[in-house]
Amino acid sequence: MQSALSLKSYPDDMSLATNQKRALDYFGARLWPLFFTSLKPCPAPVSLARHSSAVLQAACIFADAHRALQDRGQSSQALISKRSNCLATVREDLVSDTMQKSTLHLLLVAVLLLYLMDGYVDCTQQHASTQAHLAGAVAIINALGGFHAVRSSAEMETNMLLSEFASTDLTDALLRGRKPSFPANIWLDMESGPVWWDPADHASASLGNVFATLARMSFYVHELQNEDLCPMETVDAFERTLQPSFPSLGNFVQLASDANDAESQAVRERTIFSQSLCRAFQHAAMIYLYRSVCCIATPHVIVQQHVQACLECINGIGVESKVNNCTLFPLYIAGAHSLSQPQRDAVTYRLDAIYGKIRFQSIHSMKASLEQIWQPSYQPGAWNDTFTDLTIGTLVI
Repeated sequence: MQSALSLKSYPDDMSLATNQKRALDYFGARLWPLFFTSLKPCPAPVSLARHSSAVLQAACIFADAHRALQDRGQSSQALISKRSNCLATVREDLVSDTMQKSTLHLLLVAVLLLYLMDGYVDCTQQHASTQAHLAGAVAIINALGGFHAVRSSAEMETNMLLSEFASTDLTDALLRGRKPSFPANIWLDMESGPVWWDPADHASASLGNVFATLARMSFYVHELQNEDLCPMETVDAFERTLQPSFPSLGNFVQLASDANDAESQAVRERTIFSQSLCRAFQHAAMIYLYRSVCCIATPHVIVQQHVQACLECINGIGVESKVNNCTLFPLYIAGAHSLSQPQRDAVTYRLDAIYGKIRFQSIHSMKASLEQIWQPSYQPGAWNDTFTDLTIGTLVI
């Protein structure tokens, strides 16, 4: 892949302030790995940070905000000031008369980092601007020729961030009842580059295909607004695409032959967890189909069977596994439609376990929303009424 970036020789580490080096180290070692299910993710965008003041500031602020959340519970005034300075740098670069395409690629990385920071770490803070960063990132992507054009020319780290961005944009659109920012066809070749999940890991189903179907359903819901009923043949087509699937014996022949090898056992475990994650998303998508597209009530057995199955998939993933950290969207969907106390207790246990690993404020926002839904006085309504208590800047994936 030919990169659009023509990077200058970056300065020696000594040109960075001590606090910047410390923040970049924290970002690369502690924060960046939280975005992946893979044990061997692509490198953190540290090299890009050394070529762009905006990326450097955004990465450092993200790291400091995450560390501040653990140490003090909220961002300090000094960190808020740094954030403002970073936004000013981005704006100055955007209006520069001499800005090159490579600079715009770097500004996209900075905006994506700010978007994820506000959506994951600072979502409950008054200064959070997740939606503004979303609009800014979409505008930059469009200026660069669209999603496919950016992915085909971007650095590996940028492509990974784009997979995170497209996923959170889609899940946010589903929860808020708006259209996704990108067409469903962006998912067709998403797994040809770095993504936050393990693509096609000995599985017969692809998480990218699940996202593509979710996007198609979301667009279809908006097309359906003036119609009384979704045609049964359309529902059948969505159901067939989303049917939870399992790999065949042939997928495991090689792994079975290495059963005594410790590394193969670890690979096999991660593969099983990855498959469970994909099926959890399939069940969550089924819930969306029945609740949003078909307008079926929460207590209906066809909804509840997928709630239970979704939670069983998630409960089958090891709590210590990195895969568990990426179950938040199906966990939230299933939790919002759970009717029994044991189901709700299981959701709470998983959310607490994930928070203990990643320390994202977005999990507290999700829990607060679920606590409102689980109130005895709550009356289940339409899909678009279910998630109105979720803080507006919160991202869920």
